[in-house]
Amino acid sequence: MNEIQKILDSLRGSISIQVALELIYVVRAWEKLSTEAKIEEELSFNIFYNQKVEVKKLASIFEKLSKTIKLFKLYKFDPKTFDEDNLTKTLGIVKNIVNLPNVNDAFYFEKGIMHDYSVSNQIAELGIKLLDGDSKELYVPFTNGFTYAKYTDKKIFADFQNPQSALIAELINILEDKEITFSLTNALEKPTFINPDAPHLLKEFDSVLSFPPFGLRGKVDASKDKFHRFQFQRGSILDIAHFEHILAQTKAKAVVLMPVGFTYRGSAEEEFRKYLIEKNYLEAIIQLPPNLHSATSIETTFFLINKQKNDDKVQFINLKDDSFIVREGRRLVFKNLDEIVTIYENKKELENISALVANADIANNNYSLAIDRYIVSSEAKELQQTLEHYELVSLEDVADIRRSQLFKDEGEGKEVYEVSPSDFSKAGFTLECGKVKQIGSQYKKMQTYKLEPYDVLLSTKGTIGKVAVVGEISDVMIASQAIQVIRIQSKDKKEKAIALYMFFKSDLGQTLLASLVAGVAMPQIATVEIKKLKIPILTKEQEKQTVLNFNSETKMYNEIDKIYTDIEQIHNNFLGTK
Repeated sequence: MNEIQKILDSLRGSISIQVALELIYVVRAWEKLSTEAKIEEELSFNIFYNQKVEVKKLASIFEKLSKTIKLFKLYKFDPKTFDEDNLTKTLGIVKNIVNLPNVNDAFYFEKGIMHDYSVSNQIAELGIKLLDGDSKELYVPFTNGFTYAKYTDKKIFADFQNPQSALIAELINILEDKEITFSLTNALEKPTFINPDAPHLLKEFDSVLSFPPFGLRGKVDASKDKFHRFQFQRGSILDIAHFEHILAQTKAKAVVLMPVGFTYRGSAEEEFRKYLIEKNYLEAIIQLPPNLHSATSIETTFFLINKQKNDDKVQFINLKDDSFIVREGRRLVFKNLDEIVTIYENKKELENISALVANADIANNNYSLAIDRYIVSSEAKELQQTLEHYELVSLEDVADIRRSQLFKDEGEGKEVYEVSPSDFSKAGFTLECGKVKQIGSQYKKMQTYKLEPYDVLLSTKGTIGKVAVVGEISDVMIASQAIQVIRIQSKDKKEKAIALYMFFKSDLGQTLLASLVAGVAMPQIATVEIKKLKIPILTKEQEKQTVLNFNSETKMYNEIDKIYTDIEQIHNNFLGTK
């Protein structure tokens, strides 16, 4: 890539980098087609190059070629952007340079040329390797760039909306001897790969690979879709719609790159995951490490679909483990892709790396596919097994649970205290906090969310696992957005709230909470996960013991605070005379 960058820099100022890049590759394709006698001799590259170079003449040749050759229909040569000098210089570059960089790399990875998101070589290669198989065709919808093309000899069918991608695809066909059949369309609205024997159905492919855009906004009208693809898409973010289209055109296997949030978010995404499990389409979840993409820091996951599965399990593979990756500057790269593929193909179960999980177990976890739910350390497994000695109950069956809401400080109205995780007492009851807000127009809403004595507060966003239990407060308090408020529904609310508080603080409780965490940039636990969380039912004697432990811990921390106060006094009184 350094060589092409030097060439482009030499042309900078006379023509734009993008225009120069396109012409260089179109001319190289023209030269190759001429050498292969696919162009009439009088319109060939060498005939033109060995005469006086004229911009108008080149425009005329390209116009004639556009009548019979697809590349020149797609390429728009503008004579106004060239003069004889920079055109001669550009042609000379093509004539003299032996090897041009890979077409996709030149257009998508060269700095300053195209800024659209395109997956890295390693991710594209891994996607191809995970598909493998004997199929001769590969369908690639919604994908920006053609990195994957260099790793497969299959006939490629692709659809996209960027007109320039059509030019790049045709350049790859000619210069790299690929066979990419493409359609310039929005496949959600107007798919073009149709079953030739049944035009009311979409063509199904044995192999599908897709790297859809994340969080793309738009609209899908399911009622107007004659192919009946969209059962779960709701709202303006099209992640589910992309996946539903992929499923509709998949006959056997598909590899789809999705944001990690798609593995655990609720609502329609949870319903879609449930559908994948109930239809037994999901074969594997492969969690990629962060900082693997050049254009985004979003953490991503491969969904592996197999409509011809012969078991009822899902394989989870965690590639965040250091054994798979090495750092190159700010980016991470894989050490060995074949090792990853071997784990997948042989369904290996490796501690802290991979596990086979029954569909029923995924259903019991609310169809969450978060990797940390299924691949845990041996220590965590031992702690979780401890729970099996207790009778368990879902937290939502004994308590009301809700995430607190954002309340703006209106500068006037009722003064309320807002408690955040940093205000939680280390031990004992939380009674006060420092942040005061004035609530006016939100007063009625605030009444719904104000805290009551013996509410248990659990931090589930950002800082995970901090816990508090509210004491006998006299002032109005609310919780910050990072907090789930758990209100025990029982006559002996105080004792049960203390027991729950002590459970969450225990090693067992903290390990359990850690297994529910999803996300890296902003770790969080979904409200539905807290509601479904299984907690132990304690006997009266066990509850009494937790209250004793609670009081003992409070006493210990009070003694510690007294010691710290005495130490501070020593530091403040250097000679110890006061």
